[in-house]
Amino acid sequence: MEIGATGGRIHPYYGVFSPVRGKYIDLVANQPLPFTDLAFDIGTGTGVLARHRVERIVATDVDACALDCARENLTRLGLKKQVDVIEADLFPEGHAPLIVCNPPWLPAQPSSAIEHAIYDPDSRMLRMLPRRAARAHLTPSGEGWLILPDFAKHPRSVHARSCRRGSTAPG
Repeated sequence: MEIGATGGRIHPYYGVFSPVRGKYIDLVANQPLPFTDLAFDIGTGTGVLARHRVERIVATDVDACALDCARENLTRLGLKKQVDVIEADLFPEGHAPLIVCNPPWLPAQPSSAIEHAIYDPDSRMLRMLPRRAARAHLTPSGEGWLILPDFAKHPRSVHARSCRRGSTAPG
């Protein structure tokens, strides 16, 4: 699969959420970065949000298949040396000045493994993620980016929401 913002092709594994709507990847790739030394990519999936403009990225996922998929794609894209792919339930140890996540966004119960990338029962993850990032994983002036599609209003656009450490996240 060709991903323009990555400058190459990736291979989404079966069961790993595929970035078929690449607009969110372009959105992240074209944003001015507040920091370029370290970033966390939470729930990395195929690894496409990890970019070469950051010196070091720690990409996490809880799914073993997604971790293998991300490692292969990052190798294919020539990013293997600057991206550490680790198994973690959301955040790795430590703090980063930039945290990027494309979380599940629909408030429904998943009925299969792949649906965990889309459905967030009772919006639990969306309520918890900004608060937990701001309190425990962002550096003092860090930013957290939640990449969320806006299907209801604009079927072909996406918006990024950010949180800063010390701010009060909704929910």
